[in-house]
Amino acid sequence: MMSTPPLSPREPQRSPEFWFSDGSIVIIVEDTAFRIHKSILSQHSDVFADLFQVPQPPTGIESMDGVEIARLSDNLSDFTDVMRSLYEPFHFDKLSADADLATLIQFVSGILRISTKYNILPLRTKCINVLRTKFPSSLAACDQLLSSGYKYVASTIVRAIPLARETNIPEILPWAFYISTNISNDALLEDPVLSWKDKAICLVGKNQLWEMQKSVTHKFLFEFTKAQTCQYSCQSRLPPLMSWRRTEELRCSPHPLNQFEDWESLKVCVKCLDQTQVQHQRGREKVWKMLPTIFQLGTWEDIHKEQNR
Repeated sequence: MMSTPPLSPREPQRSPEFWFSDGSIVIIVEDTAFRIHKSILSQHSDVFADLFQVPQPPTGIESMDGVEIARLSDNLSDFTDVMRSLYEPFHFDKLSADADLATLIQFVSGILRISTKYNILPLRTKCINVLRTKFPSSLAACDQLLSSGYKYVASTIVRAIPLARETNIPEILPWAFYISTNISNDALLEDPVLSWKDKAICLVGKNQLWEMQKSVTHKFLFEFTKAQTCQYSCQSRLPPLMSWRRTEELRCSPHPLNQFEDWESLKVCVKCLDQTQVQHQRGREKVWKMLPTIFQLGTWEDIHKEQNR
């Protein structure tokens, strides 16, 4: 019925949480046996449903307490998390609404891996929705997250990248890469989680984001152009906002999607201010649209097709 990993020399131990007297299948993961219900697994997973329908030979079936055994080569912790999600209706309610990213990733990682592998769509969808709270896939969601003032931890954000690749959630990758470009070059190169390819993508993306910040979203801070209807020759009145130190800080940690707010500091007329604000917002929209391309992910449309296939 299922591919059988090599038999363990140890006798499987019954799961203290998931050994039901009326269970119709014993699934062994590592050295732990789960006596659970085919009907529950089949209801949520077409992969398990198909596997359980495969005819079995009349003899030679491995059993435990008279119940058929199937062995899976999955991680015990991951599989246990999925069982909790299936058998405990309020399992996801254990995740606090204000949980930090490290807690979110730890909570959903195992469930994501198993639900993706066995096509348990309800659980996979729940996990993706949890991650969306910290990985926006629209500019509106991005603005909402930025306005909340949420702070990312470098050692945590990079964990999202291999998880997204492993479980086919490219939707969270553009923002994960975007935030990762704020990690210092030395820290990126030494990071034990990211692949060398993803490290290179981050480093190249960092340079592209900086160029777009200078020339697209925040150009007015580096090269101000007055409006044709300017009333007071504002270009000559623009204060020197960008010291070389501030410029270097932005180059090392580019953030072209950052919403500029200190408009009064520009000291320009209403006409120039209106033009600059419009250009700033259009620039942010352009950067957001290009974000997947910057990190070699195609377009947003490509991402959604890949994730939903």
